[in-house]
Amino acid sequence: MKLNDRSFRLLAGIFLTVGCLTPALRAAEETELKDEAGKVVARYVIEVPPGIAPAGTTDPARQVGLIFCFQEHGTPTGNDLFPVRQTLRRLGLTDSYVLLAPHSQDGPGKFLIADHEPIRKMLTWALKTYPINPRRVYMYGKGEGGKFSGEFTMTHPDLITAAITYSWGWWLMPSELDTPIDPVNSAPEIYMVLGMRDYSHHIATVRETFDRVRFKGYHVIAREFYEAGERSYHPPSNDDAIEWATRLRNKNIAPSAAEMKLLRPFARSAPSPVSGYYPSLALVGGVPAGMILQRLFTSGDAEVRAAAAETCNHGIFGNATTVALTRLLSDSSPKVRANALRALTSYANWRYQPAQEALIQQATDSTAPLESRENAADAIAEAIRLQAAGVRQDPPMFRALVSLLSEKGKNASLHDIAFLALAPVYSYTVGGADEGQTPPAGGWEKWLDGITAEQAGEMTYYKDCNPESRAR
Repeated sequence: MKLNDRSFRLLAGIFLTVGCLTPALRAAEETELKDEAGKVVARYVIEVPPGIAPAGTTDPARQVGLIFCFQEHGTPTGNDLFPVRQTLRRLGLTDSYVLLAPHSQDGPGKFLIADHEPIRKMLTWALKTYPINPRRVYMYGKGEGGKFSGEFTMTHPDLITAAITYSWGWWLMPSELDTPIDPVNSAPEIYMVLGMRDYSHHIATVRETFDRVRFKGYHVIAREFYEAGERSYHPPSNDDAIEWATRLRNKNIAPSAAEMKLLRPFARSAPSPVSGYYPSLALVGGVPAGMILQRLFTSGDAEVRAAAAETCNHGIFGNATTVALTRLLSDSSPKVRANALRALTSYANWRYQPAQEALIQQATDSTAPLESRENAADAIAEAIRLQAAGVRQDPPMFRALVSLLSEKGKNASLHDIAFLALAPVYSYTVGGADEGQTPPAGGWEKWLDGITAEQAGEMTYYKDCNPESRAR
C-alpha cells in the first residue's frame, strides 16, 4: 500500500514550547520532543489523521482522542501502532484519534519510574499541539509497554481514561489505604489480554497482576486466548478492547464549556435524533450525558426512548444509566426493547454488572414470554463469548446458561442457545462407546463451584500456567 493511500500520515515532532510543524515523516521514523532549553524530553513516533483541526479547537465534534501506544523493550519505537491503527480502520474511527508511541528513557526500551514525568510532558505537549479532548486519552501497550500503560493509568486517573495491556503485568499501584478506590465514579478502567502461547512467566505475571488489580476494586476485563501468543496484534481482542475504551470518558475531568453547550438543548425537550440516536450525547459521554439519557428513557414518546437506548450503543454513561437502561427491556415498544437489548449485550460483555443481572433475570424467568427469554439468553451467550474458553470472570452468566440446558424438552430454543454457548466447556470424545460430548468432569455444579471459587479469590487453579490443565 502506498503512503498516500494510508488513512494516517506521520508528522514530525514539535518542540514543547514552540509548537511548529516540520515536514511529514516517513513511516515509523523516530523524532525527538525537546523542551525550551533544547533538551530531549523523549523520542517518539506519531501518526495524525490528515485534515485534522488546528490546535486549540474547542468544538467537540472537531476534536480527536489520543491513544498512547507503548511497545515492548527491544523492539522499534512505534512497533505497536500497527494493531491499534488496524482496529481503528475496522471500526471506522481512523480520523478520530492521534496515535503516539514514545520511547522510554532507557536505551533498550524498558519503561521505568523515570518515564513518568517525560510522558506527562509529552501529554501536555500533545494537548497543546493537536485538538485532543483531554477526556479521551487512552493507553495501549505490549510487554514493558503494557506494564507502563497499566501503572501510569492507575497512578494518573486525572490524565488517563483507560488502559489496554498485553503480555505483561505491573507492580506500581496506588495504595487503597492512602487512595480509596471508587471504581464507579473515579477510577480508570483496565482491559488485560493474555495469549496462552506466550512465555510461561508472562502468563504467571499477567494473572498475578489481574488478581491485584481486581482485588483493589478496579473495573478490569481479563481475556485469555489459546490461539494468541506474545504479540499484541490479535484482532478479536484488539477490536473489543478499543471499541470499549473509546466509548469511555475520563471520570475525573469535567466536560468543557463547549461540551456542556451540546447538552443544553436537552434541557427543554429532546431534539430530533440523527441516524436514530443522539450523537451529541454520545460525543460528550460519561455521567453528564448519562443523566440526560436517564430522563429520556422515561419519555412518553417511544421514538425518544428508542433514540436514547440506541445512544447507549455508541457510548458508556456510568452505572446509574446502565441501571436505568435495563428497565427498557420491558418497554411497550419493540424498537425500544431491541435497542436496549443490543446495548446491554455490549455492556454485559464489558462486565457492567447491572446489564448482566438484568439479562440473567430475564433469561431465567420461567413466567416471562419465551421470545423475551430467548433474546436475553442469546445476549448472555454473546456476552460470554470471549470468556468461554478463557477467564470465566462472570460465573453468574455461566450459571444462567447451565440452568437453561434443562429446557431441552419444553423450550428447546433456550437449550440450544445455552448448549452452543457452553461448547468450549464441554468435553469431547471421538470414537468408541463414549463418543460424543459430555459436561465437565464431575458435572456442571462442580464446574460452576470451581469457577465461582476462582473469581472469589481461591486462585490455586487459576494460577496454574499450564494451558492444558485449564482447557476445560
